Amino acid sequence: MGGKTVDDADDSTSSAMQKRHPWTRVKTFSNRIRETYGWPMMAFIISSDFFIKGIGKHLIMTTFLPYAQTYLKFSAQAFQRFDVLVSFPWMLKPLCGLVTDTLPIGGYRKRYYLSIFATLGTVCLALLAQGDFGPWNSRYFTSLVLGVNTWVAFSDTLTGARVFEAMSAVQRSGSDLMTWQWSVATAGSLIGTLLSYFGLASGRYNLIYWMAVPTALQFVFTTASGLLPEDPANFNAHALAKKHWDMFTVTMVVTVISVLVIVMQLIDEIERNLYLCFGCCFGMLLLLMGTLYWKLEKRTALMLMYLLIERFLCVNVKQAKVYWFTEDRQCVPDGPHFDYVFFSVITFAVALVAQFIGIYLFQEYLSRSKVRYVFIASTVTKIIAKSMDVWIIMRLNLRMGIDDRSAYVFGEGVIEGVAYIFTFMPSAAVLSKVCEKNVETTLYTLLGGIVNVGQALAVTMGSASMTFVGIHTDLVTGNCNFDRLIPLLVTSGMVIPLLSIPFIYLFIPDWTMDEDLSGSIDESVKNSSSRRGSPSAVARSPSPPPRASKSPKTPRSPASPRDEADADKKAQRTLADE
Repeated sequence: MGGKTVDDADDSTSSAMQKRHPWTRVKTFSNRIRETYGWPMMAFIISSDFFIKGIGKHLIMTTFLPYAQTYLKFSAQAFQRFDVLVSFPWMLKPLCGLVTDTLPIGGYRKRYYLSIFATLGTVCLALLAQGDFGPWNSRYFTSLVLGVNTWVAFSDTLTGARVFEAMSAVQRSGSDLMTWQWSVATAGSLIGTLLSYFGLASGRYNLIYWMAVPTALQFVFTTASGLLPEDPANFNAHALAKKHWDMFTVTMVVTVISVLVIVMQLIDEIERNLYLCFGCCFGMLLLLMGTLYWKLEKRTALMLMYLLIERFLCVNVKQAKVYWFTEDRQCVPDGPHFDYVFFSVITFAVALVAQFIGIYLFQEYLSRSKVRYVFIASTVTKIIAKSMDVWIIMRLNLRMGIDDRSAYVFGEGVIEGVAYIFTFMPSAAVLSKVCEKNVETTLYTLLGGIVNVGQALAVTMGSASMTFVGIHTDLVTGNCNFDRLIPLLVTSGMVIPLLSIPFIYLFIPDWTMDEDLSGSIDESVKNSSSRRGSPSAVARSPSPPPRASKSPKTPRSPASPRDEADADKKAQRTLADE
């Protein structure tokens, strides 16, 4: 009596099996996102991240290498400089956030800007698809790619900023929304990579651009129709700019440094002189770090400073490695000579599957762990991935009986894919915890802009380092030299990145990924404002207030919800008067 019957036991067993079934868990996860954030947000993420950041972006990316080697005849250093030039819109993400935050169009901060960028992308893609390119018009090709990247970068900026706003409002489930966004983008990336096969296998590279055109067109309509859940702007742009002047100052410094980085790519002497290149890059790094520390709230500043340092220390010599893997026997006699289909489609498809694994590992094991552990895991994983490149170039894989393709897929595909997720997913999740209302776009774009500036400086340093050690790739004459590629890869990819680990403990707070800091942030803003009477003082608050959960010895008197609401209104009136 009172015990379970056999049928009850069977039902409970069946229910437990359903809960463990992967599809049931995915469905439950999606329903949780929909109930928390609404279906329009999920649908717009599909329109942006699946079709643009996923399919469109990765279709376009697969064309760069065949165009650079087959038509434009870029050397490895020239290809690196091309990478920096066309990444200029990604470095301008803070400026994009600043303009859209303070200058709405038609009462909206994102909707019509997104439509304009999608139209620009459609036009540039069509021109690329029907163009005939060679060394004589490489600048025209670069300008069109620049236009396409403006569409992709700014669309990613504004959509990501809207997701960032939602994560900041509901912090305890913010990791769930980020997991959904990255999952959708990764699925689109996989499809875009597979679609590129038809153009790469046939040698009709312009076909890939035609396939990317519909991804831009659909975004014109979804943005203009108002699918993005966005409330009309109801704030005074001048008052907002005055209140957050320090953050806007940082944005302008990032913009100026981005322009200087682009100018460096146009000066040949900087590539030829490693010491001059390092002096310029290190000076920009110090200028940007000083501006961050002086102008922003300290927790936000230290987080951004770490990300900048970590990117800068990943000295990027990628194109030297790419050319070694893909050039013919005349250039690399003992190389693997990978074709474009294997290098850009098969390997990257495996990497995208590995990114799903990385997303799963992040969600299951890291989304609620210590923030410091996540960044350490990211650094270690990237070093392991770089060691795999050295292993292949030293031909150790052949001595172990492992062919080049299998070894490369495991290193560049699996390990690098997981490292990519561990690098970029935690940053936005942590910064969303220290973000104030109405400047979510600016802070999110500061994250993107600073990371991209750090990467651009690392690529610039990589180009000069390649020239310094004697890496040479003349695709016109077939004269190549990779004699010192191995020590270059060991130094840039395995030794120097280790220097970022001490900065994790210096700059990264001892938080957990799912910790809700919204209450302490609001209190910090109010206390700092009342003490100093200056909006800029809020951003330069020297230390965060103690959290109630961490300080049992100093209990606070209870306050009713009405008292808290009255205090919020009073603080808002004080800021408005200022």
